Amino acid sequence: MAVTCLPYLFGMMLTGAHPALGWFSWLGYNLDDSCVYLSWMRQVADGSLFQRNLFTVEPQVGHQFNVLFLALGLVARFTGAPVLLVYHGARIVAGLAFLRALWWLLGMVAPKLPVRKVCFLTVLVSAGVGWLPGQWRASGINSPADVWQPEAITWLCLYLSPLFLVSLLLMVGVLGWLLRASQTGSRRAALLAGGCGLLLGNIHTYDVITLIVVWVAWLLVVSVRQRRVAVRPWLLSLGAAALTGISSAHMFWLVRTEAVFAKRVAVATLSPSPMLYVLGYGLLLPLALGGLYLALRRDADERPDAPGALPAKTAAIFLFTWATANLAAAYLPAPFQRKMLMGSHLPIACLAGLCLASAAERVPVRGRIWAMAAALALLGATNVRFMLRDTGNFSQNRGQSRIQRPYMHAGEVSALLWLREHTRPGEAVQPLPWVAISGQGKAAFVDTTAACFAPGLTGRPVHAGHWGETPDFGATMGRWVRFQVPATPDAERRELLRSSGVRYLLFSQLRSWTADPATKDAIRGVLTSAPYLRLQEGASSDDAEVYEVVEP
Repeated sequence: MAVTCLPYLFGMMLTGAHPALGWFSWLGYNLDDSCVYLSWMRQVADGSLFQRNLFTVEPQVGHQFNVLFLALGLVARFTGAPVLLVYHGARIVAGLAFLRALWWLLGMVAPKLPVRKVCFLTVLVSAGVGWLPGQWRASGINSPADVWQPEAITWLCLYLSPLFLVSLLLMVGVLGWLLRASQTGSRRAALLAGGCGLLLGNIHTYDVITLIVVWVAWLLVVSVRQRRVAVRPWLLSLGAAALTGISSAHMFWLVRTEAVFAKRVAVATLSPSPMLYVLGYGLLLPLALGGLYLALRRDADERPDAPGALPAKTAAIFLFTWATANLAAAYLPAPFQRKMLMGSHLPIACLAGLCLASAAERVPVRGRIWAMAAALALLGATNVRFMLRDTGNFSQNRGQSRIQRPYMHAGEVSALLWLREHTRPGEAVQPLPWVAISGQGKAAFVDTTAACFAPGLTGRPVHAGHWGETPDFGATMGRWVRFQVPATPDAERRELLRSSGVRYLLFSQLRSWTADPATKDAIRGVLTSAPYLRLQEGASSDDAEVYEVVEP
């Protein structure tokens, strides 16, 4: 977990080296999604139990709540700590908790200590072949999954997201306690599995679907192997499912009753070609098949020495079932397909670790550690390159989305904080996107950083700010692009202000990296000449200007 902090510490060191690097967000990859979670925490820290979508001004029932970010928001509220500090503190704590839970689960499937160590390290550091020159490219979901999809790789979850780590922790808890319940018939274990599922259904509901697929597949495999249906494991599983269903039903109710939430769920996040997952796991896949083969070739299903552990052959079959069912879940007919890949790396890497541990036994003792280090370095090369890419992006003040920056000008942040102090909860503000105008006169937004960070820093809603949270994001943000174009009729600008209810505008393209003085001056002329806008001198600086809407 200390190593995962190194790119962020590098980013902190760059703060102040240039006016554009005036404020560091401590966010790198997927910073726009992190801004959503910061907005939830900000609302709780400001005294709200429920969390609204602050990236739109559309009417909301407002009954959404996420237990994880409710807890983190309360920490920020009662300690006075910045939400970003609480966010990263939660990432580190959740990472340590997940790794401890992973060690516990590995005790059931790889009880021998040397083997468990190898499996643990393989799960921790491994990825695919996305680091190879022919595969490493900035092509989004057309690249191997380990290049761009954090849910696919354990290390990237440790590096980036407390949400993913808590979700993995709960997934491990559900499967581990269900395994214990099916082995021993323990109702307590089933209750603990259901408790983990109850939390998971609220925090990251997609994973509940994945776990249902995985666990039903495993119970069917057990029934086939035993040539009978063991009723008690099914009943205990149904008991755990009943608890899980409480929170999952609430989320389903939200989808049916909250139009804004339903639109967010419907945003397509589809899985890419299966070949990109094959490349995303790379050498892990043949190693995993090797681990399965070595376990299946045993003459008998050896009983483990450790209490609570599965027999070796049964453990390998469980891991294989988990891996295949998890991957299959990522192609279920749902708009959020790829989110259900979460967790698949764990069984694949664990099976690969079984193979590596067996191979290590054939290496002389003196060279064993070096051989294992070399194997893990090869398996983890993409993770190293991923973090190096982030450090390079920090140096260039560029996010992977290309429309957000990890740094903001100091004046941008001070303007947002002024808006927090001088507006009431629920009053909409809109940081204007940075605009580029082509030689043919076509305008497009090239930066939405301030709009993305505004809800988390101000606790106020914006009309447009996030690709998924803002309904019809492209068109909505495009309206604010047209607002700034000098040729736009003034009546259209007034209508946008009236329909959106925005009370303040933030213009921060004064010292932008687009380096287009003509565009900046043209937009500034539109704002300063509009009779329905009033410059707020106390909120403005060389970096940003705040305009109050006085006569929409």
